[in-house]
Amino acid sequence: MVKLLFQIAFSIFAINSLHAQNAIWRPPLQVDWQWQLTGTIDLSVEASVFDVDLFNVSKETVDAIHAKGAKAICYVSVGTYEPWRPDAASFPAVVRGKVLGDFPDETWLDIRRLDVLGPIMEARFDMCKAKGFDAVEPDNVDGYTNKTGFPLTAADQLKFNKFLATAAHARGLSVGLKNDLDQVKDLVDFFDWALNEQCFQYNECDTLRPFITAGKAVFEVEYKTTTSTFCPLANTLNFNSLSKNLVLDAYRVPCRKAQAEAPAIAAIVNAASYVAAGFSPGSLVTIFGTAMGPSTAMNMRLTSPGVVDATLDNTRILWDSVQSPIIYLSAGQAVVAVPYSVAGKGKIDVIIERNGVKSAAFKVDVAAALPGIFTVAGSGSGPAAMLNQNGTLNTSARPAAVGDIVVFYATGEGQTSPGGVDGVITGNTLSRPLLPVKVEIGGRSAEVLYAGSAPGIVAGVMQVNVRVPAMSASNTAAVTLTVGTQASQAGVTMAVGQ
Repeated sequence: MVKLLFQIAFSIFAINSLHAQNAIWRPPLQVDWQWQLTGTIDLSVEASVFDVDLFNVSKETVDAIHAKGAKAICYVSVGTYEPWRPDAASFPAVVRGKVLGDFPDETWLDIRRLDVLGPIMEARFDMCKAKGFDAVEPDNVDGYTNKTGFPLTAADQLKFNKFLATAAHARGLSVGLKNDLDQVKDLVDFFDWALNEQCFQYNECDTLRPFITAGKAVFEVEYKTTTSTFCPLANTLNFNSLSKNLVLDAYRVPCRKAQAEAPAIAAIVNAASYVAAGFSPGSLVTIFGTAMGPSTAMNMRLTSPGVVDATLDNTRILWDSVQSPIIYLSAGQAVVAVPYSVAGKGKIDVIIERNGVKSAAFKVDVAAALPGIFTVAGSGSGPAAMLNQNGTLNTSARPAAVGDIVVFYATGEGQTSPGGVDGVITGNTLSRPLLPVKVEIGGRSAEVLYAGSAPGIVAGVMQVNVRVPAMSASNTAAVTLTVGTQASQAGVTMAVGQ
């Protein structure tokens, strides 16, 4: 079980770190994607990443991709000259070489001439950024292994490719290494993901393993090999492989969907109390099941501006069709926030969708409030996840004194004022539960100084500041939180001393 005490209640530093990590998008290891470079972009495709042509796709289409909750990658050839592009006049004849294979209108470029090509590529990356793309796919970055008409070396290629990665990152764009398999080990640290064509057909896929080892996604496409031949191995390697037409139109067969195992929900409990009596709007819950997420656990991602993403590693969790923010995800367990929109509903269906495959509906009850207190062990009982007045963790070795102010964390308080926003990280605007809040410590009423959203922490986690009431010293005291008429779980304690 995730130690929610430190992962959620005490995760302000981690959340700030996530903001920094999300400045440049990095796709998860497993992601459902689409690569379409010809024809009108088919936005009905169920994919969380769309790789499309920089010049042929408008900003409005990029916005439409984002409106689907998906990311957008801009394809641009950086190693060849394409005379039909709007900036073709920028390429002087001196940098144009031999024809590119089966593409008679396209010629290789002299990548040694960064003085000429550098500003052109930077301008293209600027266009990619201006259209709102999240990432760039620079193509034809392995000219040194081809007959380009120039005496290109491996060192020349490394210099050029590192320049591309740096230019992309300088603009806040994620960048992928396209093919160039011989230089993967030298470039894996500079690129955020990889895209390869036909590594199964040519028995070259092992060269891409360094990306998987580094936790970076591999996008892969086959044109001639049947899915029954390459998909089982692609899934084993954790590649995001597709079967596509060579013209790269909208047709696609994703390997994971071809062999997808349906996810299943076994149980849903309050993430703090581990009680399964029902759930209130905004409360954090833990879902147990199978095939729900990746084999390697993933923590939440933030979308701008500071909201926990409702899609993680191509998994969505739906509460009567409304997606819930995902805080933690693995194959057998997920921690999510119940959408506030469930308020007033008696029963709802919970469904997990992974790689486009949905689980059977799991029915749950909805209540106005069903509070649970986070505990140190993360098991629903034992010492509360509580801070003493001096900021230390409350333990038998560091008890709170009578009259001290202590802080603990809970979930399940229900609707708030102002109204709760799904997955938002609490900022300067604090919300309070609509229902009254009471706390007892050692069976005695404790003065509640504050009960509401916790600054820097995801909505649905309630911070409670209380004063320790008079009682016998050196005591292990029971802690009970009541919201409205509903009390928190039994067995939660704190240490009270002199």
